[in-house]
Amino acid sequence: MESPAINSPRLASMLVVRNAQIITGQPGAEPFLGYMAVGVDGRIASIGPGEPPSWNHETTPIDAGGSIVAPGFISAHSHLFQSPLRGLGTSKSLYGWLDTIKELSEHATPEDIYWFCVHGSVDFIRNGVTTAYDFTYSGDLGGGQRSIGIGEPAAVSQVNQQPYEEAQIRAKIDAGLRFINSISIVPLGTEQEIQDRIEKVLEFARGYLDNPLFIKMALSGWVQRSAGIESAFREVRYMKKYGLMNQAHFLESQERVQEQQAKFSWYKDAGALGPNFVFGHFIHTTPQIVRDTAESGACMCWQPSANGRLGSGTADIPTLLKAGIKVGMGADDQSCSDLSDPFQNLRFGLYSIRNLYKDPTILTPRDVLHFHTLGAALILGIDSLVGSLEAGKYADFLIVDPRHPDTGPVHDPIATYVLACSLRNLKQVYIGGRMVAQGCDLMAYDEAKLRMEVDTRISRLRASRSAAIASLDLT
Repeated sequence: MESPAINSPRLASMLVVRNAQIITGQPGAEPFLGYMAVGVDGRIASIGPGEPPSWNHETTPIDAGGSIVAPGFISAHSHLFQSPLRGLGTSKSLYGWLDTIKELSEHATPEDIYWFCVHGSVDFIRNGVTTAYDFTYSGDLGGGQRSIGIGEPAAVSQVNQQPYEEAQIRAKIDAGLRFINSISIVPLGTEQEIQDRIEKVLEFARGYLDNPLFIKMALSGWVQRSAGIESAFREVRYMKKYGLMNQAHFLESQERVQEQQAKFSWYKDAGALGPNFVFGHFIHTTPQIVRDTAESGACMCWQPSANGRLGSGTADIPTLLKAGIKVGMGADDQSCSDLSDPFQNLRFGLYSIRNLYKDPTILTPRDVLHFHTLGAALILGIDSLVGSLEAGKYADFLIVDPRHPDTGPVHDPIATYVLACSLRNLKQVYIGGRMVAQGCDLMAYDEAKLRMEVDTRISRLRASRSAAIASLDLT
């Protein structure tokens, strides 16, 4: 007897995975032993328990051998270009760490940033992250990375007009990562000059609209770094003018918390808050900020590993969920989480909240897995494309073997997946139904060339800034 399937009984597919313990990621769905068929368009054609219907001779069959098949992870908050800057500022909080890494990053050329972004992208892919929301480097030089008090004069800054943004779009496409590209509105020059810079990048991005890896453009909110409310109104103008979502770093660090909190009203008064707005980090909230956010439908993205590394604090996820705020999860900046490991991120988040509340029931393995898959897709507005294994969505999935190396008998597939599995159990990564990584090996990228490019460019940057870098405290 054939298993229930959504499409025709004979599968015209390019790939069929069978004998898999499937975690679909759909709310309330239980894992099942079954199959998944992928069409030639790179989307899931059918999925169900048991054996697949018969398939044609052109289909590639894969016997998963009872391994777990799960949705690719989504990092809903990432800074891919900083991937080669790990292990710096290891005893510093957010702004001290930023001061350390920018001694290198802000002197990079667009081609440097291209290779750094490729490095971050393939690192994500190898580690099971198949979709990323990427905050890009704009070429801003000077004071743009500093939290600024209300009315406080901004540090002198300038924008390097070279094609940094364009280089990062190319990098993610070339690496094979699915992505949302998030750009900053650097508040320098006249309003027309600011708009011209934005439109130049948007026009470049339109050339990739037919590429399924490119999902959409977005804005990187700037208010946390701004001295006046006009920045919030500017963001809203561009959100409306170009139909862009906005994710803003907000209430992230423990420095000047009251000033950060006071800026929340700027976004509220400007009309920014709503389902198309995401607060990144959102740690140092107040009850009123939580209520206003929930009422507006705005969302939140959680980066537990990076927050722990920088000592930023622990976001009160149960309070946000109770208020009705949707939560997603991101691997964040590879230079402040150091290891872009989504399994580590799941556990760090789960354990930090249980420890904060001293309650092992306050958050479950299913909860955190949702945040890093379908929950992330929901807050980004891309849940019709990715985030769970359902017919019609992109076939971005992982094959994870909990018995190699052996984690013991599997009593609960989701518990084993979240609590016991790690990168060592990740066997294969697929994007659009095509295998892009097997174990530690990438299928379609020359890692030797990538390593040479990154090492050579970092060495040049260190040499060019030798005097400044020699005086830095890199710990």
